[in-house]
Amino acid sequence: MYISKSNSDNFIIDGNTSLAEMLNAFLVDNGIVESAIAEEIGINRETLSKFLKGETDLKLNQAIKIMKLLNLTESQFISLYNKKIGDEELKQIENSERLSYIARNFDIPTLKNLGIIPKRARIDIFEKQICDFFGFKSIYEYDDTSLMPTLFSKSKASIAHDKEQKMKTFWLKCSIYSFSKINNPNEYNRELLLEFLKRIREFTVDSKHGYEKVVLILYRLGITVLTQSYIPKTGAFGVTMILDGKPCIVITDMKKKYHKLWLTLLHELYHVINDFDLLETMKYHVSNPENPDILLNEERANQFAIDVLVHPNIQRELHKIVSLPFKMNTLSENLHIDISILYGVYLETLPKEKQPLEFAKYTHMLKETKESIRYVEFDAIPRRSLEEAIENIKNNLNRIAI
Repeated sequence: MYISKSNSDNFIIDGNTSLAEMLNAFLVDNGIVESAIAEEIGINRETLSKFLKGETDLKLNQAIKIMKLLNLTESQFISLYNKKIGDEELKQIENSERLSYIARNFDIPTLKNLGIIPKRARIDIFEKQICDFFGFKSIYEYDDTSLMPTLFSKSKASIAHDKEQKMKTFWLKCSIYSFSKINNPNEYNRELLLEFLKRIREFTVDSKHGYEKVVLILYRLGITVLTQSYIPKTGAFGVTMILDGKPCIVITDMKKKYHKLWLTLLHELYHVINDFDLLETMKYHVSNPENPDILLNEERANQFAIDVLVHPNIQRELHKIVSLPFKMNTLSENLHIDISILYGVYLETLPKEKQPLEFAKYTHMLKETKESIRYVEFDAIPRRSLEEAIENIKNNLNRIAI
């Protein structure tokens, strides 16, 4: 005997409805006897009769067959099936669902290594620490697009939960949320940015405050820059995105070298200047030398960054004086640029096969970034709080004098 599916839209499911009551209503409405149903779904007639009277439960696989018969959605079925589950068991199911959500969306081992989650934390602490970091009341707010602008295209969203994407998604969502909260009030001005770039290298001379001054000037030009330590498994030097028509940049202090800090910033500014319209379509661009975006020219962005700091003609002559400290120092003074930038440019423009040997020779001439980013470092990870880091950077952006 063949029994067709019913339309679940004919049933009204409320808080008091059970699966047995739904099946009873189906039998009455369609004039079908219990034995026919028992035969159709492969269940003992006596067992089915007891189930319809509320005297026994069905096995899950049997209940699923009834779900298909009644044409119930998964959410309707769970709602009905859970009527026979006790409060404690239901709580355990909810806990399992939350843990499953956390495991799907977060790289727990890496978050532990970063200190966001304590290394020996219980499962319930996972949720609390992540919520505290974002300022969420519920872990499910991680998916709430009202908190974060829609930056993920369908193609990117489809892979967002793959294992290798978890930390990149986490990093991007942190960045998007932070930029939205900072909410730069200044309008983006491309013409003034182009004029400013003509003298940006002069700020490198002040290795303690030059970079932070540039970050503040860019902020007033409508470009928000967040500088932070490298986030494991993202593989990115930086990211550029357009929010509400304004450029937003994350600079990853991956190498912790002064020249690399400036080169990364200028690399991202190249994309702001030349790829603005494309970025609005793409939503964001991650600068990753191991996995370059085919739509944007990363090599040209790299060369632009180097050329802004040191003219190509001078780049070609650096090999002649790099071993002569006096001449390198004189050149840096004439160019109004920090001398470690000159050494960095020389090393970055070498053929790859020559770089290891030359880096070993001149690495002592490369400055670190610790002092340079002190007042503009976005330190959400050490603080274990996005909100605190956002408040700190907002205060500093309003306090720093040019």
